[in-house]
Amino acid sequence: MLKIKLIVLILCIFSLAQLKAQVYKIDIFNAPDKQPLNIPMSAKAPDGTTLSANSQYFEKNGKPWFPVMGEMHYNRVLPQDWEKEIIKMKSGGLSVVATYIFWNEHETAKDVWDWKGNKDLKKFISLCQKHHMYVWLRIGPWSHGEQLNGGYPDWIQKMKGHRSNDPAYIKESIKLFNQISQQTKGLYFSQGGPIIGTQLENEYASGQAEHISKLKEIAQQAQINPVYWSVTANTVFDDKKMEVIPLQGSYPYRGWEKGGGGATKDFLYGNDQWIMTDALGKVFYDVNNFPKGLCEQGCGSQMMFANRFVVLPEVVEAHLQNQIGRGMNLIGYYMFHGGTQTPGLKEAGLPESYDFQSPISEFGLLRPSYKYLKVLHTFVNDFGTDLAVMQVYEPKNPVRDEMDTKNLRYVARAKGNSGFLFLGNTQVRVTMPDKTVTMQVNLPDETINFPELILKGQTTAILPFNLKVGSAVIKYVTAQPFARLINGKNITLFFQQLPGVKPQLALARGTVNPNSFAGWESQIKNKELQLRANNKSDLSFSDTNGNKITLVFLTRKQAENAWRIQLKNQDALLITAADALAENDKITLQQTGQANFRLMVYPRGLNAFTNQKLQPPAQTNALFDTYQQKTQVYIPKVSVHYPKKETAVISLPPALPNNVNDVILNVSYLGNACKITQNDKYITDNLYNGTAWEIALKRFSKQSNVELSLIDWDNKTTGVPANLVEEIKIKGTMFKSIKAEPQYQTVFTLKN
Repeated sequence: MLKIKLIVLILCIFSLAQLKAQVYKIDIFNAPDKQPLNIPMSAKAPDGTTLSANSQYFEKNGKPWFPVMGEMHYNRVLPQDWEKEIIKMKSGGLSVVATYIFWNEHETAKDVWDWKGNKDLKKFISLCQKHHMYVWLRIGPWSHGEQLNGGYPDWIQKMKGHRSNDPAYIKESIKLFNQISQQTKGLYFSQGGPIIGTQLENEYASGQAEHISKLKEIAQQAQINPVYWSVTANTVFDDKKMEVIPLQGSYPYRGWEKGGGGATKDFLYGNDQWIMTDALGKVFYDVNNFPKGLCEQGCGSQMMFANRFVVLPEVVEAHLQNQIGRGMNLIGYYMFHGGTQTPGLKEAGLPESYDFQSPISEFGLLRPSYKYLKVLHTFVNDFGTDLAVMQVYEPKNPVRDEMDTKNLRYVARAKGNSGFLFLGNTQVRVTMPDKTVTMQVNLPDETINFPELILKGQTTAILPFNLKVGSAVIKYVTAQPFARLINGKNITLFFQQLPGVKPQLALARGTVNPNSFAGWESQIKNKELQLRANNKSDLSFSDTNGNKITLVFLTRKQAENAWRIQLKNQDALLITAADALAENDKITLQQTGQANFRLMVYPRGLNAFTNQKLQPPAQTNALFDTYQQKTQVYIPKVSVHYPKKETAVISLPPALPNNVNDVILNVSYLGNACKITQNDKYITDNLYNGTAWEIALKRFSKQSNVELSLIDWDNKTTGVPANLVEEIKIKGTMFKSIKAEPQYQTVFTLKN
């Protein structure tokens, strides 16, 4: 018995040792600040706004600027939907819309050009301008984008000298650029328009650097005059000329690989030009001469008939956090908005759908990844001016094995004695265990020791140190900065609480006035006022300059449901479970399956809406005004008929009531794929990966029913879990369920 007790005691001691926090250190003083070099790209708009760039970051009005860009292809989205989809991108925290211009989409026969309907580039750009979104054009001539011939018309594809300075090819490229110039005339930034960037070619890894120079020359001759010229970073170009900025890319999910790929090095805070499994650290130009930016940050990928996968929102969020931590100062997604291929112009082996499992789906529905990424977009938009000037500092022994689940992946960005720690505990295709850690930041004049915290598996964290708020200095905080609102002498910082971690922070004593901190445990130690949350999620104090500082700690769900906005010319924050689409004169809330809306507004007392009544203040939400809007329940008038096991005929709803934006069809099935046809026209499709297909019905003509048809399973398909494949083989190709749900909406009208 004694022997057994001894063994148990030893095991307990061992377990306690395992639970003890691992101390992770990082030195911020081993590299001097670098003076950025000038990039010869700048412009001034008629309203006086200026844009420029240096070797470290982009600039707006002479200040550091951290743009967030997302790709949406105008030709793959219905033109009647362009405006509302642009608004969704803006509401998600994006400031730039990127789009390919596919040559074969517009030159339909030799010297026959089509710029109408869903090809109306000028109208699309004008709608971006209406909603104060910048535009970055990817003009090719070769584009790829899963387009037939990489976007080339057939006769260009057959040309031996394409993708070179061959005179015949350049002659045809001049025609394309002149056509683009006609469509974009007057829409460049210097002319008061929204176009700020132009990408030449795409992934031009094995050509001649002179070709990029030639393409820029003929584009400028055609009067294509953006502020910024770019290429994908795996392109051959003359980096000494400083005539283009290389923008990087990486994908945690890879539709071109078996099953969508395996574990990748994208989560190791590495430094290269286009992260691939065997390329960590390989860079083919001088990274110190250009601002780090992304044109293809993969927040999804295109599934193929051969390869399937499911994009997890926590993975794409962690992937973005990795990119910010490793020094990116421009985020550009491919794709942020899905779409539908033009009939006859898709690359072989691909579906008609170009959904990409994007944050905004092919049907304009917001996926969970939209809100996960919005959490980081809000941080970048409010703290990007600080972040852009910060250098990257790696620990002495960084993790370089993507299969390492034991050691913490981390990095810092800092300038002087302040900065942010980036902690990673997420890896695509690998389940990561919880980690108990203590972070130690070694600065030239001090050491900052964070309190012990648990970093849950499948999460990440950004922790600030020596964060200045007014004249106050937050030495550390065990929560992630989310938003910064500045309204005169009132400064509010919102933080996202880390799962399972009570907020703790320290204030530099000489930077704040004496305060009482009700609901917080406090102690003075090492010239710091250390605070630990007890029963409150907010904290207010004043700094030595008379600013009122309020810190608000949101739950993760609140952060996902938070929307950064301007109301009545003030910084504000909305919290609602609905999708919030903000325009100049209104905010439209939309949500599926729930008729009643709830909206919380910070700060209190704005009284910003003409058509909504405030709810009585609740003690639990004393910082926010709360609005509730009840709408009429609607039962969709949609019937489903099954002529056979593999076919479903859907009757479309009649005109929808004002409180219903759309009807969403949730289709659960077994099989290899499901396709939609109407009037015998193949509209789009869905490749089975185990998740339900959500279809918005409003876009379909009410003149006839919609037909869903299933395609039998193909044993060569990879990436679908074995248990689901077994279910298909046992039950056969079949619909499991088809349900219609209303997407309700309500409008909050803004006061002038």
